[in-house]
Amino acid sequence: MTRSSAIIQFLGDMQAFGVQLHGLSVSLHGETLAEAAFAPFSLSKPHRLFSVSKSVVSLAIGLLAGDGKLRLTDRICDYFPEYTGPDTSPLVQAVTILDMLTMRTCYSSATYRPILDANWTETWFRGKGDHVPGTLFFYDTSASQVLCALVEKLTGGDILTFLEKRLFGPLGMKGEKFWLKDPSGVSQGGTGLGMTLHDFATLTRFIASDGQGLISPEYLSAARSLKTGTSQRTGQEEKYGYGYQIWQTRHGFSLYGMGGQMGICIPEKQIVLCTTGDTMMSDQGVQPIYDAFFRHLSNLDAMPDSTGDRKELEETLRNLMAEPVHGAYQEQLDAVFPDSPFPFSRIRIEPDHILLDASGACWRLPFKQDAWTDGVFPQTDIPCHISAGWVSDTVFSLHTELTGTWTGGMQLMLHRKGDDVSLQIQSRIWELLPGWNGVTLGHTVS
Repeated sequence: MTRSSAIIQFLGDMQAFGVQLHGLSVSLHGETLAEAAFAPFSLSKPHRLFSVSKSVVSLAIGLLAGDGKLRLTDRICDYFPEYTGPDTSPLVQAVTILDMLTMRTCYSSATYRPILDANWTETWFRGKGDHVPGTLFFYDTSASQVLCALVEKLTGGDILTFLEKRLFGPLGMKGEKFWLKDPSGVSQGGTGLGMTLHDFATLTRFIASDGQGLISPEYLSAARSLKTGTSQRTGQEEKYGYGYQIWQTRHGFSLYGMGGQMGICIPEKQIVLCTTGDTMMSDQGVQPIYDAFFRHLSNLDAMPDSTGDRKELEETLRNLMAEPVHGAYQEQLDAVFPDSPFPFSRIRIEPDHILLDASGACWRLPFKQDAWTDGVFPQTDIPCHISAGWVSDTVFSLHTELTGTWTGGMQLMLHRKGDDVSLQIQSRIWELLPGWNGVTLGHTVS
């Protein structure tokens, strides 16, 4: 086994398990062994990293702690008098910055509602809490939101500007980035960061380092180390524990964002795998990525390399493509769905596009069979990649993947029997369109 052949086998597992990757980067001792995007995705564009944002907020907290602007033992309420008062819950008042970092707040879930709440930070202070802080681990994304608000309050600007100056710039992370904000203008600390895959890999390697003189090595070591148990989690790889907004794995740590945004590292070996993707509609989630990493890549440091295998890997990387819909037929269809459970009431399929009609609106999605094309997702101005086609004379399949500041997708399956049509839509477009989330079934009425 060589390093290049191990990476090829990792990619083979991704295909075999149907893992929808958008990009991957593999490095050893700081040297990039493989870095590529799956067409039609691009290495040059930033990718939404979702909960990797939490780990980056933790780095900002570490910088401010090193500057003497906060202590981890400080109570978070002391920094937000505008949201607290005599009626603030004693449980909320007791929470420290350290409790926030380790996800041991007084809440068992996030306090804000992404679409409905105007100020995501304030909701955290208005709740009552349901257990003693510093005791139980619960994945509370609103804790990350409050920590991000704290960073922006203490620095007087947005977190991305602060980190560009203190970390990203010095590390040579020159790619385009974004950080989405909540309706009140505070950066989304739990979910909003986007950056290029190359910069993501650079940042993951940095977290495995001694801080390179940019951040306290003691803080960085603590952040990537086990600080609280997580054995109650249902995800297999989520049971190994948690540091400061950074997951532990069976061997090392992980920056883990929903949908396959992964920075997996074995620090003592300096082996790093970073992926972007969309696993949101898969029952397996991200576990196949973890399993394939430890199966094929965890011993890269002990493997030789060969010119022949390296050439094969380079050819494999050049030809990577997100799996399109493989259509074989050209059919047309016009179906109406009375009392539709969908965000539309009529679907029309033409040879190269699909029309979704609702009262007063019509959304057009162009598509290609066996390939991808670009369009705009219904009810939004968000660009997306689209592939679709008749996979048989009775079954039509459509797959969309959002791009830009969003990651997520939709799979539409239409089954025709005579004049009747059954339709299933599966989608995970979090924080965006509640009507396009989950699995929805419907049918025509003869």
